[in-house]
Amino acid sequence: MFSLVPKNPLEQTTSRLMQSLSGRVLVVDDELPNRLYMRKLLEARGCEVIDADDGVSALSMAVRKQPDLILVDVMMPEMDGFELCGLLRDEPRTSDIPVIMVTAKSKIEDIETGFELGAMDYIRKPFNPRELVLRVGNALALKQSNDELKKWNDRVARDLELAGSIQRSLLSDIPHFSHRFEVRIAYRPCMDVGGDAFDIISLPDGKHCVYVADVSGHGVAPAMIASLLKAAASEMIHRYADQGPAAVCNALNMVIRRRIDNPSYYATMFMAIHDPETLKWRCMNCGHPCPVFIRNGVPVDTAVFAVRGGAPIGFPFGPERPYGPGDEIVIRDEGNSYLLLYTDGLLEARHRVTGEDSGEIIQEVYTEVVGQPETPNKANELLERIAARNYDIDADDCTAISIQMLDPLKIVIEQAVPRNIYLVSDLARQSESAVMSLGISADTAAMVRLLVMELGANLVDHGGLGEDDSFWVQLRIDGRVCQLVIRDEGTEWDLEEALHRELDEAYMGERGRGLAITNAIADRIERYRVQTQNLTYCSIIDGEDN
Repeated sequence: MFSLVPKNPLEQTTSRLMQSLSGRVLVVDDELPNRLYMRKLLEARGCEVIDADDGVSALSMAVRKQPDLILVDVMMPEMDGFELCGLLRDEPRTSDIPVIMVTAKSKIEDIETGFELGAMDYIRKPFNPRELVLRVGNALALKQSNDELKKWNDRVARDLELAGSIQRSLLSDIPHFSHRFEVRIAYRPCMDVGGDAFDIISLPDGKHCVYVADVSGHGVAPAMIASLLKAAASEMIHRYADQGPAAVCNALNMVIRRRIDNPSYYATMFMAIHDPETLKWRCMNCGHPCPVFIRNGVPVDTAVFAVRGGAPIGFPFGPERPYGPGDEIVIRDEGNSYLLLYTDGLLEARHRVTGEDSGEIIQEVYTEVVGQPETPNKANELLERIAARNYDIDADDCTAISIQMLDPLKIVIEQAVPRNIYLVSDLARQSESAVMSLGISADTAAMVRLLVMELGANLVDHGGLGEDDSFWVQLRIDGRVCQLVIRDEGTEWDLEEALHRELDEAYMGERGRGLAITNAIADRIERYRVQTQNLTYCSIIDGEDN
């Protein structure tokens, strides 16, 4: 018959004691009767029990058997329980196994020593069997809970790592080269997934759009919003770029506000659209840090970007189309200029000693970097130098985009070259003469000629171009640095095989000789695959050992 009368507390305790336990328990005691008694007590309730009679064998057994719990007698000859507990804690393979000290010592100092050495609990001798079973049950339950939590954390970590890998594949840091400018990108998320978004989009009529955005907050949600923002930006830029960046940002603002029903999430953004006919950048700043602009080596005040512009994308207050043409700012592309876009992870990077943020030195360091033509990736170099000054740039997502507006006077050759070995040979001779006319030494000029010839010949013979196809070549001189950019729409090269396989005689004779020569000639060589195009960037520094 069912009774509403509560059970006696002693009956409840007895009931819990009779419940089965699960787990492997290692009993360590130099006295055989103690080991046998604890084995019988625990096996009767479902535990698998293994035992050891000294500390040395117990440590070895713990490593091999990986028990869920270890009961350690304190008073043992040679190696006592305290020493064993410390060794178990310091051994990576056993450091997560809970330890209960079984001790006849009653001084608080002895108990404290056990806890300091990693024990999670203790039982005084002579022990009450009920107490022992209860403490073992609690320890095993905690171990099981910790194991499940570790599995969950490991799974989340794997998922985040995969998500981060996918996100980084969408956020390409491959440089971009056009007739008028070069873009270099450095991207450092502080977690597996990040809340920054950026892109360089080629548009009809030779126009380009460059943007960088930073979603508020950290973690999975901002990363998902950043991916959504990037996907929406690509569509809206193609649809509204002719109307200007304000129109694009209005469309993006509507998308984010309608899809993200949480006022905590929004994105600052800086967007610039380049028109090769007017030689202007139309810029829109939506709550983003002001860019750094350097013209002819001298920083230009960009405070106007803090005054003009508007609220962040997706900001929950105000109209859905908050931006207008009057919020845009125009930068003239006069060549020999640099524009730096970056997220607030760089702006707010703290000095590890003084605690000051890096905002005051970004312009200074970037000015130094752009004055060194031998450094191609100025965005990455900027981050490296700020980190070298002891600023913690890894505390937040950090993105830097360096846009170099090319000086037309430094472009000595720019043309489309048909797939013809004789025209490639003519181009190589022209390249040699052109760089010498700008003061490059005869030895370096000869190296430039050979570089152009070998890269061009490889494209003609092995690039997979059609008979009527051509490839684009741009040769620039910046100080003592000769820079060569080649873009083609041939087949994708297996660079891993071409550059790292053992170059046997047959391979060298057919194709590898050109790659080996170009790698030896160039001070720096970069190769990328961008959609359907191959992109090669090489530099030779005059006066270096070539």
